[in-house]
Amino acid sequence: MRIGIIGGTGDLGRGLSLRWAKNHTIFIGSRFKEKAERIADEYNKIAKDYYKMDVEIVGLENKKAVEKSELVVLSIPAESIKTLVKSFKAELSGKIIISPIVPMRKEGNNFIYIPPPEGSAALLLRKIVPETTKIVAAFHNLSAIKLAELGRKLDYDVVMCGDTEAKSVVSELIKEIENLRPLDGGPLENAYLIESLTPLLLNVAIRNKLKLPSIKFVL
Repeated sequence: MRIGIIGGTGDLGRGLSLRWAKNHTIFIGSRFKEKAERIADEYNKIAKDYYKMDVEIVGLENKKAVEKSELVVLSIPAESIKTLVKSFKAELSGKIIISPIVPMRKEGNNFIYIPPPEGSAALLLRKIVPETTKIVAAFHNLSAIKLAELGRKLDYDVVMCGDTEAKSVVSELIKEIENLRPLDGGPLENAYLIESLTPLLLNVAIRNKLKLPSIKFVL
């Protein structure tokens, strides 16, 4: 699969790029092509050394990365949704978007969830993108730093909300990352539930001195 990661220069983009590069072509998107190319070269070297095989991670300007991809991860700040997504709106037609976006702010040592009027970042995206674009909200509650460490073993759950058919595609991608379990959280209208867990995790971590907590459901 051809996967575009917009905001691929951050921790989450780094982790997903490195983990998925073994089986897929990855396009790293940035506003600046030179930066994307530099980061892609870095990721290629790390992945090639770890997997002992050639991988294909390519750095491109955002619009071009979206155009070349079948599935797009929007690892961007919530405040960038309206302006950034509209700049490559047409290129998103017929594609799947994964949204790990969390609208929140920090006040002192406290993180607060601040959803847009639509109810969640995922629902704001749905308002902006073409009707043929499918959105899956996922990867909000997984430590991006841990994900980016290829040698680290993960044992967490990834809850998804969105279109049923699109969730099945994203579910298979999640399963490719060893010991991650995809869980169906319902339709996209439920996305606020998993988005709001991120500030909760951060607040719990601060107050209880927990390092990089993630989610795991146990019986």
